[in-house]
Amino acid sequence: MLEVAPIWQPHIQQQNYRLLLEAMSRPGSLHSITGLNTSSNSLLAVLAALLDSSVRFCDSNGLLEASDIALLQAMQTVPEEADYLLCSGIDVPDFQPRLGSLVSPEQSATLLVHVSALEAGDLQLGLTGPGIKEKQVCNIQGLDSDWLVKRESWVCGFPLGVDLILLDQQQLMALPRTTRVEVH
Repeated sequence: MLEVAPIWQPHIQQQNYRLLLEAMSRPGSLHSITGLNTSSNSLLAVLAALLDSSVRFCDSNGLLEASDIALLQAMQTVPEEADYLLCSGIDVPDFQPRLGSLVSPEQSATLLVHVSALEAGDLQLGLTGPGIKEKQVCNIQGLDSDWLVKRESWVCGFPLGVDLILLDQQQLMALPRTTRVEVH
């Protein structure tokens, strides 16, 4: 009998999608990814919930195996044309993602950025904005501070911009374009 990893089961994908919605509505909050086991990782679990054959995807730092990318069934493309980009937090972005347009701001890219840890680290961020009652402080390991400089240039023309989803081995956190980020 063929065993399918939990992340490929529809009810697990739905649970992870709900986690993403919760994370986007409460920036800076941590959410444990569902369905992880020894044969899957957080990146693949979240992508399995987001991607299908109708979207364009780019693994800009080669974080996934070719066999995993094939299972996602998304069209592969260059970073500048992707709907979803998978990136490494330690590598400074050297691309210009899609920012949408005034007519269609939803046509922007979502960046999934892999970091070492979301609960402890030397990069301390102060978050404010919609969905945050009081200033939220986050400590992240494995995110180059130049990511935040680039992000600021990408989101300064609201409603244009990108949404970031930060992922470590077990959890995720969202930084929507409406969130203001200060480095402490």
